[in-house]
Amino acid sequence: MDEYGDIQAKIAYYPKILRNMEEICREMGVGAKTVKKWVAEGAPIAVEGEGHNVRYSAESARLQVWRGK
Repeated sequence: MDEYGDIQAKIAYYPKILRNMEEICREMGVGAKTVKKWVAEGAPIAVEGEGHNVRYSAESARLQVWRGK
């Protein structure tokens, strides 16, 4: 409560981490080809590994903001 007796609302943001290509595609409604294109264009998508061992991850809100630009 504040000094006026009103209840204070607290807002907390919990990031939604997309842990792989499948989750990124599902969240954004696109295919893997589009996600790879976004990576080449500088999207905030982490890419780790090489060849068949590539792993993708992203934070949903940051990716949505990037996509909206």
